[in-house]
Amino acid sequence: MRQLSTFSAPREAGPLSTGLHVLCCPLLVLAACNIDNTLRGQDKVAEEEVFVTETFEQASLPRIDVLWVVDSTASMAEEQLALGDAFPALAQSLGDAGLSFHLGVVTTEVDELDGGVLQGDPWIITSNTPDAASAFADAVAVGSSGDGPEAGLAAMKLALTEPNRGGANRGFRRADAALHVVVVSDDDDHSDAWLGDDPTAAALALLADEAAASGSPALFSAVIGAPETGCRGAGGQAQPGDRYAEVALASGGVVEDICQADLSAIATRMGELSQAFPTRFLLQSEPYNDAARVSVDGVRLDSGWSLEPSPPAVVFDEAPAPGAIIVVTYQLPPELETDDGEGS
Repeated sequence: MRQLSTFSAPREAGPLSTGLHVLCCPLLVLAACNIDNTLRGQDKVAEEEVFVTETFEQASLPRIDVLWVVDSTASMAEEQLALGDAFPALAQSLGDAGLSFHLGVVTTEVDELDGGVLQGDPWIITSNTPDAASAFADAVAVGSSGDGPEAGLAAMKLALTEPNRGGANRGFRRADAALHVVVVSDDDDHSDAWLGDDPTAAALALLADEAAASGSPALFSAVIGAPETGCRGAGGQAQPGDRYAEVALASGGVVEDICQADLSAIATRMGELSQAFPTRFLLQSEPYNDAARVSVDGVRLDSGWSLEPSPPAVVFDEAPAPGAIIVVTYQLPPELETDDGEGS
């Protein structure tokens, strides 16, 4: 939830100190007031100042979209069964937290017409899906006839971008939900033909775009053969998943061992990791002079947050508590101020 107010202020010559004594007003209000302090980082004043106060309410319960990218090659039959059996642990982890979740499944094979298309019926599994356990088990049983290169990173991109995002996968990705991509494979990624010379960078850029657009974390985790060494399990030898591990660790996700016979503990950890509250709150405009005043539940914060320019946003090092009221006050850039000093 967002509220917006603006106000103009008379000029004083010379620099101002730190802080603003301004209270948030509901919706859109214009008012004049005196300023005895400045925003953090501001040491100069222009001839006309217009300030904006934006108010946000942290979500009471997080929303999470979990995309499972499952290897469909011949060696994965045992692991697919184990993943399906682990759904109760995943559902309990998500359900105990009261999360609003979407689960979707794609395969690592992307050189077919349905590359990146969500599997199963329904193709989106939610907390309200009847017999969700069976629906998930059916969705992750993607078969073992895949003969193309395992390209999990490319599959992720195909699933989350057009034309699939608004077409075959419509409804899966919600604008304000966090994202957790989980790849399950006994081989490393081979997405070079689709993502170019640096698939790792391409995958991380996509996750960064998702996080910026939603204002919530976008993580990548990997259930794979151990980096560098691989592992041996019921399904045979799993090759090292070095590239997947690199993306997971860089994005804040985790790396788990695919050779475990029981994946329930892993599913529980994936559910716990998916309980992510928003840390980024998008602003209507870029603050002038990279300066702002931020408070949470009435307490001013001089650290623990930063400003990002494009798109303009305040980003917290740690997510504010559920239901917290966040107030951000900043000066509009001069080019956005009107001639009479009122906000645009």
